[in-house]
Amino acid sequence: MIIRDFLEEDNIKIFDRDIRENHADYNAKGLDNLYAQEEDNFWFIARKEDIFQTIKQCISMSEKIIEIGAGTGNVSRYLQSNGYKNISVGEMHLSGLKYAKGYGIKECYQFNLLDTPFEDEFDAVFMFDVLEHIEEDDFALQNVNKSLNKKGEIVLTVPSNMWLWNRDDAIAGHKKRYTKKELINKLESNGFVILKARYFFIGIVPLLFLRTVLNSDDKSEVKETEFSNDISMNSVLNNVLLFISRVENKINHLLPNIFGGSLLIIAKKK
Repeated sequence: MIIRDFLEEDNIKIFDRDIRENHADYNAKGLDNLYAQEEDNFWFIARKEDIFQTIKQCISMSEKIIEIGAGTGNVSRYLQSNGYKNISVGEMHLSGLKYAKGYGIKECYQFNLLDTPFEDEFDAVFMFDVLEHIEEDDFALQNVNKSLNKKGEIVLTVPSNMWLWNRDDAIAGHKKRYTKKELINKLESNGFVILKARYFFIGIVPLLFLRTVLNSDDKSEVKETEFSNDISMNSVLNNVLLFISRVENKINHLLPNIFGGSLLIIAKKK
């Protein structure tokens, strides 16, 4: 159920009007950049394909789902087009939700997860590369738990391994990168039972490590111009990396799951 009052504007339910479009943790220009790139960039394509192939094995298409920290709603749009019709999106930034509306997602909520307006509302909560943006990640997971129905499930992805930390992490507003053990322990201590946990983007780890070396974070304050950095790449390289990632998605269960560029976990409310 919804436990807080809201206003409605352009069919978006707004719970936190005072949240600025550009706040300390993220700049809304990043959403504009995402919208321009995520349909073509290999990383976004391979990630959403892997997410769908994984969740369809354990999350019913009839379940009531919200994707929190949905950005532009691109992943939800893809899942909706593949059968997950009862999916809504939540996002702090109105600019992202307006993109989601344009994608045809009907239920859009503007709110801060640290002040969740939901209690026992959803069968599943999706958070794709969101938790790493939140300093109070334990409290965020407790609020996800609160938002779920009895035995509801959380599906989340995060960037993994601090030895892959680079300037792009700082620009994106990341607080950290997680190991599998660390995130499992965090979920278990906040009321969840782990169903599945694995690394992905294993095949491109050498490239990610090279990025860390060549694009190290000097710990300086992120400049306004950095939020608009172009994330596009050479089309040939992009296609090669997409091919590698798609092959990996098909054989991930056969690979040693020791490390990777990202981490996917599915857990159930205790």
